[in-house]
Amino acid sequence: MLTAVRLGAYVGVLGVVFGAAWGAGALSRPTLAPPAPAAVEAPAGVHAGMDLHAGTDPGAHSTGAEVDRPGTDGLTATAGGYTLVPATTAVAADRATDLAFAVTGPDGAAVTSFAPRADGSELRLLVVRRDGAGLQVAHPERAADGTWRAPLRLPTPGTWRILAEFTPAGGTPLVLGTDVFAPGEHVPLEFPPARAAQVGGYQVRLDGDLRAGAESAIFATVSLDGRAVTDLEPERGTFGDIVALRAGDLAYTPVTAQTRAEPQDRSGPGIAFTTTVPTEGTYRLFLRFRHAGEIHTVDFTVPTTGAATTTGGVR
Repeated sequence: MLTAVRLGAYVGVLGVVFGAAWGAGALSRPTLAPPAPAAVEAPAGVHAGMDLHAGTDPGAHSTGAEVDRPGTDGLTATAGGYTLVPATTAVAADRATDLAFAVTGPDGAAVTSFAPRADGSELRLLVVRRDGAGLQVAHPERAADGTWRAPLRLPTPGTWRILAEFTPAGGTPLVLGTDVFAPGEHVPLEFPPARAAQVGGYQVRLDGDLRAGAESAIFATVSLDGRAVTDLEPERGTFGDIVALRAGDLAYTPVTAQTRAEPQDRSGPGIAFTTTVPTEGTYRLFLRFRHAGEIHTVDFTVPTTGAATTTGGVR
């Protein structure tokens, strides 16, 4: 196992004991509202003869300050000559379907050759509601014709952002984004600053400050029923993964796990990451980790200014 950041001192200083911190009862945080009745039938996939340029939104929703890495923030569907093209922009809420899409190149044809990512996949797909709720992560399969399909269930109506991370063969890394819509009414959620969260019996705390324009170290500490978890399992080469999205426009910011892991390795309770957020503001951070054979996801809301608030709660 290659370790870029030693966690021993960090864990020792924290002296992680969650029993007292979480014994006072469940904390309150927003949850996804129950889905309204679906208004449209979800399509099965790409239809023959689909217009690969339909449903794109170059420049849509690119609010906020500009980021330092154009083409890697997911604010547009087109960058560097490549375009993210979903087969449909309407998906039924609370119904399992396959989200079909393609990435077209400068010649307008679907791209069929991609460089492998660090996690071993060719493309990672992120799906999140526009208010920053309900992140889903998939590593879809690509057909020979360049069509990707990812299993998807949108739990509520609303506007959902899809972000595709990939590197064209011989090209540079890109993150492209566009919207899909699940018809029906929903109430957008607000997420107050939160550094602690739980899912099931797991409690997770996030430490470290986000500083705009500078590399920031952040640390997640995982507990289960008040006891430190020391046997986190690898998932795609690391002990955890954080997806960072700027609140408001959902601009994507890369986060790097500081420990690589082989399948037989185990670690915990601390997981170290580094990131450089491009602007001041508030960021939604989604931590995914594997334990006892299952992937668990918790989310945090972290501003770039001042000390972090430690309120959070049950997903």
